[in-house]
Amino acid sequence: MIRILKNKLINYSNELTIPLQELSMLVSFSGGVDSMVLVSLLLELREEYGFSVTLMHFNHNAHVKAEICEKFCRSFTINNNIEYFNRDLFINQKDNFESSSREKRYTELNIIADKIRSHLIFTAHHLDDQIETLYMKMLDNSDWISKIGIREKLGKIRRPLLTVRKKEIKQIAIDKKISWIEDPTNNDLSFRRNLVRKSLLPKAIILNNKLENQLLVESQNSKVTLNLYLSEFNKKCEDLILQNSKQIITVDINAIKKMDIEKLKIFIYWCSSNYFNIDIPIKTRNFWIELSNYLNNSQTGSIYILGPITLILNRGELLLISDYVHFLKEPKKIKLTQNKKWYNSIFTIVNSDNSVLSIDKNQCSLTEDIINDGLYLRRWKNGDKILSSNSTQHILLSNLFINNKISKIGKLMQPVVVNKLDNIVWVPGLAHAKLPNKSSLYKRKLLEWIPAL
Repeated sequence: MIRILKNKLINYSNELTIPLQELSMLVSFSGGVDSMVLVSLLLELREEYGFSVTLMHFNHNAHVKAEICEKFCRSFTINNNIEYFNRDLFINQKDNFESSSREKRYTELNIIADKIRSHLIFTAHHLDDQIETLYMKMLDNSDWISKIGIREKLGKIRRPLLTVRKKEIKQIAIDKKISWIEDPTNNDLSFRRNLVRKSLLPKAIILNNKLENQLLVESQNSKVTLNLYLSEFNKKCEDLILQNSKQIITVDINAIKKMDIEKLKIFIYWCSSNYFNIDIPIKTRNFWIELSNYLNNSQTGSIYILGPITLILNRGELLLISDYVHFLKEPKKIKLTQNKKWYNSIFTIVNSDNSVLSIDKNQCSLTEDIINDGLYLRRWKNGDKILSSNSTQHILLSNLFINNKISKIGKLMQPVVVNKLDNIVWVPGLAHAKLPNKSSLYKRKLLEWIPAL
């Protein structure tokens, strides 16, 4: 098995064009036999290549032995001199525990990976996990895309043991005298996966001894079909994207409405994989019919939750937001510097010979003293007013938005440029503030707001 892992690491290294000895990986670490074997083999290879391994444990507080599991993991990392992170995850009882905990784990893994600059995130999923997943998709009558199952590669995530059977992993642990700790919840049949693993799937295999192979063949066929679709559909998908950023994609809603169910599936899947590096939970055909009805019949501002992606209709556009809860949070006021990004837009600063304010509302000509004192980006706040350059009276930004038919979502994404005293200098795309003209004393610079990245 160590040979399999070694070859996987070499492949990952080549794909990223990073020497193996410089590769850094964050490993999801439960202390169970799967993750213990994965980590132990990685540590063996680390001795040979010198790459970096960091472990991350999640305490779901789901059973009385959760603290014991955490102590076991912490002790292992101390004894082996490994960097270690621990996160407590508290799942709302009203939520689906399995899906909610999985979503939160991957969110945290990606946050920590970005923080410590890990190139890859490893999980210890194996072939038995894949078969269980495929069987559940079959039970759910899921669409063909879902029947791909667990993917080995998705964004930073890698699952190097996905072709290895559970019994092989356990045998490695026994042979190498690797200790592990059992999670008591693995025997709790109230969890669907446990019910499938312990009861439903074994019974189904007795009735059909070719079931596992059939599920894997179907999965492979789905992968081939998807790749064919994507290769054909790639350019068409790109043409539909109006704006994009790490968190938000803006799409031409009219083009989406013309899609049949099959193309809609492919497009959503393509967006989630290419821009967000996340896997969306795609279910039954009825699910897609419901989504199609939402796209065709809903009003501006309507919201549709698609697993980790939130869809919002916004005046002829469809917004795909990867982390809606985070999106709704008030962003920190940030300093406006060269090439500063703000959602789906970017700001540039260039020298200007212009002695007056730009008539282009996507541009703003300011004296150097104002810029040097510091400019900042923030969202609008209730009560915000601006004395427009072409007016003698202050106008509320809320009224400015109404007059320009800015949607609720548009208002959240609208940048407001303020000085260090939090006075509004410019509302990009909408209005310039009336400012003292000091052109004779100071050189001017031109700020430009580019709404679409």
